[in-house]
Amino acid sequence: MRDLLRDDVFTHLIPLRASRWDKVRNMTFLAIAAACIACAPRTATTPVQSPPAGAQKGAWVWIEAESSTSTNFPPAEQNPFGPADAKQAEQLSGGKWIGVEGKRASGVFAEYKVAVPADGTYQLYARKFWKHGPYRWRFDEGAWQNVGSDVALMDDATLRQHVGTNWTHGGEVALKSGTRTLRVELTSNDGAAAFDAFILTKDPFVARGKLKPGEKYGRSDDGFFPFEPDPDPFKPSAIDLRYLNEKFAGEGGFIGVKGEEFVHKNTGKSERFWAINTGGDTLKLDRATIRNMARGWAKSGVNLVRVHGGPWGEDFRRADPGHVQRLFFFVEALKNEGIYTCLSIYFPLWLRLDDKSGFTGYKSGQHPFAILFFNKEFQAIYRGWWRDLLTVKSPFSGKTLAQEPAVAMLEMVNEDSNLFWTFTPYENIPASQMAILEKQFGDWSTRRYGSLDKAFQTWGGSPVKGDDKSAGRVGILALWQMFSAKEQRGQDTAQFLTETQRNFFRETYSMFRDDFGYGGTISASNWITAEARILGPLDKWSNTVGDFMDRHGYFDVGHTGERASYSLSAGDKYEDRSALQFLPGKVGEGPNFSLPIFDIRYNGKPSTVSEINWTPPNALRADFPVVAAAYGSLQGTDSIMFFATGAPWWEETLAKFSIRTPVTFGQFPATAYIYRRGLIKAAPKVVEANLQLSDLFALKGAPLSTPASLDQLRQKDIPAGTAVELASIDAIDPLAFLVGKVDFNIRDKPVPSKMMDLSKYINHQAKIVKSATGELTWNYGTGLVIVNAPMTQGITGYLARAGAVDLGAVRISSDLEYGSILAVALDERPLATSSKILLQVMSREQNYGWRSTPGAQKTIESLGAAPMTVQHLHGHVALKRADAASLTVTALDFNGYPVQKLGSAKAFDLKPNVLYYLIEKG
Repeated sequence: MRDLLRDDVFTHLIPLRASRWDKVRNMTFLAIAAACIACAPRTATTPVQSPPAGAQKGAWVWIEAESSTSTNFPPAEQNPFGPADAKQAEQLSGGKWIGVEGKRASGVFAEYKVAVPADGTYQLYARKFWKHGPYRWRFDEGAWQNVGSDVALMDDATLRQHVGTNWTHGGEVALKSGTRTLRVELTSNDGAAAFDAFILTKDPFVARGKLKPGEKYGRSDDGFFPFEPDPDPFKPSAIDLRYLNEKFAGEGGFIGVKGEEFVHKNTGKSERFWAINTGGDTLKLDRATIRNMARGWAKSGVNLVRVHGGPWGEDFRRADPGHVQRLFFFVEALKNEGIYTCLSIYFPLWLRLDDKSGFTGYKSGQHPFAILFFNKEFQAIYRGWWRDLLTVKSPFSGKTLAQEPAVAMLEMVNEDSNLFWTFTPYENIPASQMAILEKQFGDWSTRRYGSLDKAFQTWGGSPVKGDDKSAGRVGILALWQMFSAKEQRGQDTAQFLTETQRNFFRETYSMFRDDFGYGGTISASNWITAEARILGPLDKWSNTVGDFMDRHGYFDVGHTGERASYSLSAGDKYEDRSALQFLPGKVGEGPNFSLPIFDIRYNGKPSTVSEINWTPPNALRADFPVVAAAYGSLQGTDSIMFFATGAPWWEETLAKFSIRTPVTFGQFPATAYIYRRGLIKAAPKVVEANLQLSDLFALKGAPLSTPASLDQLRQKDIPAGTAVELASIDAIDPLAFLVGKVDFNIRDKPVPSKMMDLSKYINHQAKIVKSATGELTWNYGTGLVIVNAPMTQGITGYLARAGAVDLGAVRISSDLEYGSILAVALDERPLATSSKILLQVMSREQNYGWRSTPGAQKTIESLGAAPMTVQHLHGHVALKRADAASLTVTALDFNGYPVQKLGSAKAFDLKPNVLYYLIEKG
């Protein structure tokens, strides 16, 4: 979802940057910059920039931007974006950088003497000020290479608000050894630009702030250790799950649907997807980085990536050809690692319309909520995007993306609905657009009642804004009026809006199949409604046009601040809250039984969650991947897509939606294996609610709803003081999701509903819920989940409160406040007899130097800086097997390579800085 105003590589994780230049241009540096640019070029006796001593194969050369041999950039001391203090200078290579601001009378350049260590093909990377300052570069008299403002960002380091540095790729060049001249020239004489350093390298470059290849920060706060993995050589490793993927995505044919499961169409083999989200800017990374990134994702168990971003460029009416070509390469790179692609290309928050856009009535910058469902002209533009993407042949495969089995899923619309709070007549939808919809409602009402006179007579009551019988128009009630009053006009309005939405989905589905020949799976949307139990099932019925059902969910509580919906900032208030306890949202309220993992399955279709996260700054997140894998398996969820990453490597600091971190990605080896191998059994149906469509149109609602679980960006769309869900749950206990599968079927005729006796599994007094399979226990009083299946056992949550926990094959104890300890058999045998076991451990993570106030509600005093750090791990593990003494325990590094033999599995203590242990025979 998210507002991809955010076009950095962390895609919509930091939308502030899209407007950074608007704010920066107000700075008072114009006079300084203009005076400095007027100076004559300066020359220097700076030594030739050289590679490190002894560097041969894979050599690299680090080039300090301020150490030029000739330039007309102002001196680094006059850089308008220069560091204001020692703390800011510490973020920069060499403590300073060069930069300019404002309009300039002539071009700006810098030249460097570079000692190229050996003949070969090199990549040039620049550490610069965000996307500001398009430039060109060349060596000696070679061809110029241009780097525009749409360059992808590979990392992020902030000096201060609105000013930071990012590594970017400049291009590729073939060079002979010897001393060469690198010349860099700005290609615009207006605006901001700043450079900190360049690197010329043969090998994939791991961007890590000011650090040179091989360097580490090596720093952490008391009680924490630095998480700084080495670049991964991808040697054989116990945690490398690449083998779970096909040799190439699509090897078994297109992904299709059989019953409640995804299957490979050629083989019939069922498939679950452990997936991640990334944005359009990730496609702009250099090819070597993308290949390496895909290999790392596959190693972590990922077998699908949701590419989430608009395909248009400056002209929103057509897909950008450059984007299409980049997408071809990205799909091919993922395919080669056995990773499928899901395409999500439209979200109203990515577009802003005005009168010049061709759609009248929109104020400048207004988002086009809901018009896709009824405006034929907008629909034509939308279908044109898909045509541009799906009907052009890839230069890599020779196929169109519609013909490419590696494209597993297409998503029609992201987070938009006629039945959500953003559907506001004459506000989000201007009068000229409402006139179109009102005429369609008039036609619908005429067909239903025979005439508008008859319709208005049936409804009675006061006129509604937009009623115009002479023009054949019928006004649209506000959503709250529909589900509150439930009168006939409200019922008819709800039915019309639902059918309008469903018709759009049906027509679009036919376009994918009939016009483009797409062979994979298709979903309609993934959004919620203004009233989950009354309008929610109607929205879901419209979505059943697709092959599978989708939803979104975030555990995002207690974080407030000016930019809290998309970033972390000093001064923000937040809570460290466990998702496992269902704590009240406010003092005096009852338990909040609302989590994104709760999955209602509709009409027997596969079910996915295409965005999910437990968002920072909440530090109690170690349970997240564990419960996602465990309860996703229990409920039969067919794909879990973590939101979001665009980072080529591990993220160095926490951001609002970080997942490429120790707590989340660092736990993928065991959790992805559990989920994809089915080590936790799917439960039987414990609830089968059969809903009659006519009752839903009569606004009678459903007996249970999935939780809204909004992130803060979309919470803002809910009117203040409005309840998203009704308080009453009627006959179905909301904790049924922790027992087994909850199925809703929307039918034309009445069919009796069924429900298992849940009292055998749910003990509200003890606050304990057991799964129907007997493999999972959720103690929401203590805040602990216990996994006790034959091939995987462990605990997550408040570990110290649990004391020693005896499981089937392992005994675990730890005084960690919050964390997870999980044992997984890697050889498809029970832990009691397995010869290869992975033990995975996690606690909490934070930036180095993170500071917040004590208490239940905390205030961020300092975000800190790189690197990411992890709280020291400690505990005691013992295998309860007669042959435990014959099993050796080996500590692995962050990439899964052996570092130390620790003795036998009969009993051993956890090391403070080890995440993974391999337990095996001999």
